[in-house]
Amino acid sequence: MIQISSNEINSYKSLTLKNNTNLIFTNLAQPEMAIKDSLVFISSYEMAKTALNNQATGFIVLEKIFIDVQNLFTDKQALWTTQNIKASMTEVLKSFDLATKPNQKIHPTAIIHPTAIIDHHVTISEYVVIQENVVIKSNCQIGSFTLIEASAVIGTQTKIDSHVLIGHHCEIGSRCHISSHTSVGTDGFGYFTDKTNTHHKVPQIGYVIIENDCELGSHCSVDRATLAVTRIKTGSKLDNFCHIAHNVEIGENAMMAAGFMTAGSTNVGKNITTGGGVHLNGHITISDNVFLAGNSGVVSSIEKPGIYGGFPTVPHKENLKIMASLGYLPKLRKQVSAILKHLGLDSE
Repeated sequence: MIQISSNEINSYKSLTLKNNTNLIFTNLAQPEMAIKDSLVFISSYEMAKTALNNQATGFIVLEKIFIDVQNLFTDKQALWTTQNIKASMTEVLKSFDLATKPNQKIHPTAIIHPTAIIDHHVTISEYVVIQENVVIKSNCQIGSFTLIEASAVIGTQTKIDSHVLIGHHCEIGSRCHISSHTSVGTDGFGYFTDKTNTHHKVPQIGYVIIENDCELGSHCSVDRATLAVTRIKTGSKLDNFCHIAHNVEIGENAMMAAGFMTAGSTNVGKNITTGGGVHLNGHITISDNVFLAGNSGVVSSIEKPGIYGGFPTVPHKENLKIMASLGYLPKLRKQVSAILKHLGLDSE
């Protein structure tokens, strides 16, 4: 059972202490699910009342409503304020995450090549396979049934979940998280088609670099480059079911929702944000600071920052006008048909 003291919560920089009551919390809960010894986030008067009725004892209150709710609490409860609840969640939730508190060990079923270098405080779970010359740096966690192929490098404090493939000679930076069933360093989709329409495989002999502080959701695939590097730069976050093709470069701090896919040799600038199901053509360039609305289809380069949407992609305001016009097309078609018939130009 988790036991988190109020003193540990006090250490987080996003929180301001209001009532220094030394308590132990066994869970972090929504107000309606709170029980005794729960810690809850509060952003409204109603949430505070609900949590108190459920006997919660710890409260992280949105600062701008604190004056409205402070009289609800007593000196027997632990109390903090925050300017931004989501920012505080990035700190506080770590204390209650069982996955971040493993027993440091290498499971006896793991197969580790004698040339692999495993640094201190690394957890390796059941049936992991680590091939020759792999380097796993300190404080990493490797989930069960994961395969790390020859000469791959895993940076410090990186967490790799179960059933992950890290391909040979690929590099994962520090403080990354690779979720289950994701593959890094699979073969790029490269073929030569001859005059008889026979497809011949072009060997993909490059590799993948995922820089520091990146996260890949489950069922993602990042293809190795043909000759050089497929790269995802620092701070980028990919949701589930994303595909990064060979020779692609994703800039810093990308935020890509589920279903993002890009064809090969595309260069994406920094700070891109995409809605779900966005597809990028190959051999194009995307500017820095671009937002792509969900289900966008990008067929050519985007040279200026901004918000884009639609298929093919156009600036967001133009796309909204197009979408608004679609509902009028059946009526417009009938009107045009009537005009053509009246003019004797209807050939059908």
